[in-house]
Amino acid sequence: MASHTSGTGATVTGVSQAVPGGPASKERYVYGLLAKLEQEENDLIRVANRTDAVSMSVNLSTKVATVSLLINCQVAVAATGQVAATAAHYLTGSTFTSGAGGSSTAPNLAQAAMQGVTDLKLLELDLTKNPNNAAANVRRCQIVMAASGGTNATFSADIDFPVEVVQLPGGGSVIEGKNWLL
Repeated sequence: MASHTSGTGATVTGVSQAVPGGPASKERYVYGLLAKLEQEENDLIRVANRTDAVSMSVNLSTKVATVSLLINCQVAVAATGQVAATAAHYLTGSTFTSGAGGSSTAPNLAQAAMQGVTDLKLLELDLTKNPNNAAANVRRCQIVMAASGGTNATFSADIDFPVEVVQLPGGGSVIEGKNWLL
């Protein structure tokens, strides 16, 4: 389980619903972000002319969610030479907040999803977090600059996300991201 610190008042925490007082994991957090983004994309109004998209399908037999993500972003180079991508949220009426004092300070759900997927990919590449060098679940994670130049870019990812069906203490069940990292 890769550790995650939720901010106070965060919309998505990474804590298992089966153990509400337990630790948060990066895997559950990112799965929660992607599920929330897909839910909002289906329920809220899109900003005109945006082509951002997330799609998820869960195979309960294999316990794998197949996720495809495309987010429009702007890329800039900081004075330190670091390249940073920033996603503007494209859904009107989103109530997402990353919370205060946590691992993420993303100003919107699209940015949080982009950062979360990138974090997972970096953790997969770290042999201290993935000591058995398990097959990559984050199959693609890339930023592509627009052919027309400028700072327009897209962030895209394809993920085979391990999931588990968790029985809730009061009855019922929920699908959550499964921990696969240390």
